[in-house]
Amino acid sequence: MLIVGLGLTGCVSGPRIASVKSELPAAESFVTLPPGGPATISILEKRYKDAIVRETILATDSRVPGQNFLTATIRGPVGYRTTRDNALGPDSITPSQIAKEFQWYLLGVPMMRSQLYAQNKYGSFGFALGTARTGDRCLYAWQHIGRHQDTVLPTTGSVSIRLRLCDADASEQELLSVMYGFTIVGYLPSPLWNPYGNAPKVSQSLGALSAPYEPTLPVVEAPVRKTPVRPKPAPPVKAPVVEGPIVPPPESGRYEDFALVPPPES
Repeated sequence: MLIVGLGLTGCVSGPRIASVKSELPAAESFVTLPPGGPATISILEKRYKDAIVRETILATDSRVPGQNFLTATIRGPVGYRTTRDNALGPDSITPSQIAKEFQWYLLGVPMMRSQLYAQNKYGSFGFALGTARTGDRCLYAWQHIGRHQDTVLPTTGSVSIRLRLCDADASEQELLSVMYGFTIVGYLPSPLWNPYGNAPKVSQSLGALSAPYEPTLPVVEAPVRKTPVRPKPAPPVKAPVVEGPIVPPPESGRYEDFALVPPPES
């Protein structure tokens, strides 16, 4: 009995904290943000039977309640053992689902879905913009990356993106640029997991003769050279104008009116 008691005592390492999410280092994010983008504060992870969700908490200077985040959800054979009812299920980007997410993350901010077509390097995505009462601009974007959203071929996997971003000074275009600058670095180590599909085939004309290819270069504005400004010449100095009464010139004298003076004697 004493030996059994000591064995049980050695197995106890203290109470464990039950939490829905666990915090990870910033380097464990499923995405990397572009240089100059929002700073990463922390990473929160939640595991399901069929998915792993990692929420990247972003820095913010907004006065809108809530926190900025970029959430990446990887679905597929995660190899996580849990109960059957702990399944996240397929991704849903229906209008009703997005409206619910507006209420969850942007309560009180009137969000307007954009009808413009937007596409980053992973495909098309949807987004909505809104302005809070404080004047802060907010963006909410959603994207599904994967060939299947049903459970017919769940082993192919998928990636879901959600971005909530509010800022006091940024414009709508600056907020939207984050959806074009991030890179997905998370994946599942399974040969069956491939939400991106096969790489596109290389054009047969590439490298062949009589098949010129001219790349599209970025437009760089030429620097504007400033024309040197020459100093203006100083205005000529005008002679001062003397004003006063006009004195008449003397009258010419007549020598015959005067007496002749004889020269001195030598």
